[in-house]
Amino acid sequence: MVATVPIDTAAMVLKERALPGHIFTLGLLSLMTKAYLLGWFPPYVCVYSSCQWPILFYIVYKGFKQRKSLYYFFELCWVINFVGWAAMFYEMLTVTGHVQPFLSDSLRNRLGYGFFVVTNGPLAASIIMNSNTLVLHDVVKTSGVFIHWNPALVSFALRWRVIWTQGGSWSPFDQHGGFFASLSQAQHEPKHLGDAILLYLAWFIPYGIWLLTKGVHVSGCRSSFLDVNKRLATLFSLPPSALRKQGVAYLLVHFLANTSTFIIASFFYDYFFLHAAWIVLLLVIATYLGGQYYEFTYGGKRAIKRLRQEFVRGGKED
Repeated sequence: MVATVPIDTAAMVLKERALPGHIFTLGLLSLMTKAYLLGWFPPYVCVYSSCQWPILFYIVYKGFKQRKSLYYFFELCWVINFVGWAAMFYEMLTVTGHVQPFLSDSLRNRLGYGFFVVTNGPLAASIIMNSNTLVLHDVVKTSGVFIHWNPALVSFALRWRVIWTQGGSWSPFDQHGGFFASLSQAQHEPKHLGDAILLYLAWFIPYGIWLLTKGVHVSGCRSSFLDVNKRLATLFSLPPSALRKQGVAYLLVHFLANTSTFIIASFFYDYFFLHAAWIVLLLVIATYLGGQYYEFTYGGKRAIKRLRQEFVRGGKED
């Protein structure tokens, strides 16, 4: 005898799998726009991405609030995005002549290098570590790619735009030494990983204090610590009740893993092809994982699983 599912139940399951076409269209057009700007108007990639940021944050905030995941906003990647896009907005006002530089050329250039290393190191590597997926129909799910990959893309456009322009002016984006004083004499000053480490520590120290005093005891809201604390307890042979020790272990692993990527990211600053390969590799990985997600979620596998669940539940009710 062939098992069957009522047509209304099947329709309900298929409706759950429906794809919002307008969201997909906007997502695809956004990627095409970035590709166009990257090829023809590199400085405008940061302008476009900065305009996207508040819209994306609002959508993700609503999604995180619904899922009780607001503590994710305390993590390095989100904080660097908050601070980074704010700094980028001020730099846009600076290079267009609307405001005076907030810092000296030397400090602006050091800050820019710090952002470059952090965004191309731990943030970009998080695409691999977190298995971020490019899913154009789901803004919240794709937000992982935006906060981890987009800053690296913007840094790529600003770092190597001279190759496209061949030294020509991109007025009005050349006032006050360009973005982060990259066109001033400060660009010739030695670059130090210490600037990236200081930027990282500016987040790490207050976050560590919060985590050890409050964060480890939070149970009603998801956080990166809660995502991995059980595995850390097993790895370091810590009892489940030793939450503060688990927090220390989390901070130790976080510090070592993230600062180790600084060394790799520093090479991207000096070698165009390495940096380009890194950006493309991350996009390929996110796209591939997104394809796997589409195949599972919308390609039939999850629909079949849901239909079976409904059939079993319907059989029990009968």
